[in-house]
Amino acid sequence: MILSSKNICILHFTFLNAIVYKLLTNPAEVSGHGFVFILGRAMRLPDAEFREDDPAVGLIAILLLYVGISDLATIVTPNPKFLEIAVPFRLMLAFTVSGFAYLTPGSNIAISNSMVFSLSFVEVVLQFWLFLTLREERPTPAQTQGQLE
Repeated sequence: MILSSKNICILHFTFLNAIVYKLLTNPAEVSGHGFVFILGRAMRLPDAEFREDDPAVGLIAILLLYVGISDLATIVTPNPKFLEIAVPFRLMLAFTVSGFAYLTPGSNIAISNSMVFSLSFVEVVLQFWLFLTLREERPTPAQTQGQLE
């Protein structure tokens, strides 16, 4: 195990807050980032172009901020049961969004673009990493039996 589940939550919280800050200050920098550009071109998805006065950018930033705040609650009060329930749901949601963005290019430009795919792809990677780490940190029946005796 390279990082603990708490450290991965801190990484996820920091990543989301950085994206929120960049979306609110300069959304063109996020949509034109090299990672977003290369991943979007590799998947043959249209580029996302956001302007500073676009109201959708504010909505996206607020939604990402809410997800980050839920990670902050997990960091402050370590509750492995909450993570064991939330992480598979988040993983499924991120995988569904990235799959929809990839499989329906051109049908809905608001979802099928390089930025949505890139953010959901990073979410899939981080949530899967967190899922595996939580499974490693879960006590085995032998460890639980030893604590009871």
